[in-house]
Amino acid sequence: RARRGEASSSRPSSRPLSTAGISRLQEKSHVMPPSDLLRLPVDELRSSRLAELLASIDAADAADAPLLTLLFDKAFGGDAGLQLLRSAAVQEALRATALVHADDAIRSFALVHCKRLAAAAADVSLLGASGVLQQIAVLVSDASLGVSQRAVGFFVACAASAGALRAVLDHAPSRTALLAPCAAAAADPAGGVPALALRTLALFGEIAAIGDAQCAMCEESGALDLALAAWRGSDELVRLNALEVFALLARVPRGLHWLEAHGVVDDLLAQARGAEADGDAPMAEVQLPSVFHCLAELLEAGGDAAVDKALSTGGLLGPLWRQLEPAGGGARDAALAAVRGAACSRRGGILVLREAAGGGA
Repeated sequence: RARRGEASSSRPSSRPLSTAGISRLQEKSHVMPPSDLLRLPVDELRSSRLAELLASIDAADAADAPLLTLLFDKAFGGDAGLQLLRSAAVQEALRATALVHADDAIRSFALVHCKRLAAAAADVSLLGASGVLQQIAVLVSDASLGVSQRAVGFFVACAASAGALRAVLDHAPSRTALLAPCAAAAADPAGGVPALALRTLALFGEIAAIGDAQCAMCEESGALDLALAAWRGSDELVRLNALEVFALLARVPRGLHWLEAHGVVDDLLAQARGAEADGDAPMAEVQLPSVFHCLAELLEAGGDAAVDKALSTGGLLGPLWRQLEPAGGGARDAALAAVRGAACSRRGGILVLREAAGGGA
């Protein structure tokens, strides 16, 4: 089911603007009600009525959000609307009103339009100068998961261009706001890794997986240090979050190097071998599929060098093969993915065939 604000962008809402909303709007701004603004030609909305459109955001409540979504789509659609989004008046309305609105649907549709400026470094720099970028960074930790996901989507869209991502991380207030949950966790290691820090960590893992340049910037920011703290901490569920990030990092050469340099690959191999000794220990059972999934990504991306590390000297084939047996356990699918990853290289394919033939590695 679409989130609030999404469905209304494709068809008019059947919910009328609330009487209370109209009264507040007229009392506060003495402007045309949004229902009437929507009937105006788009050129008029973008010019003589723009101030009224922006004023309507502050007066809106949850019932008004679908209509405001339609208004924003009409006023800011297309190339002309995109240029209008760059204007100082609209940037200020986004920063001071839409992105801090009490209603999560309004914060959410504001982020949808901000995302249209995420592709170019010049536009990201403009968002930084206006204060919008910093507010989007704050929304990654929003209490509404839907709003947080929109904010995360904005930064992932920025990262599609290394230049746009550099513009984000070079803007000190936004970088500080984005990394604040990680900094708080680092300042209190005894307190563990809170949920908001894990959300930020997942974002940087997704960004790092886009390419080597993006991974290098994530490493430079210090965000990946939290992944190590999470992995080597005592909270087993938090360790699962770290494993998800490691699986993303393994997709790019720079990430593979980072995992190797920080001893993570050795940790994963040791856990894959040692999990069998734990028998039916609950957390060993839960974590083993994630460990195998990480190793599958590593084997597929790392080629012969990864195969030699994991299979020839790391002793991984035995644990993988035992998981494929009828009584192997709950990690069979992940183990099969790791075997497939190994077989992606010629060297790995040979070792897998030897194991299958019963000849050992």
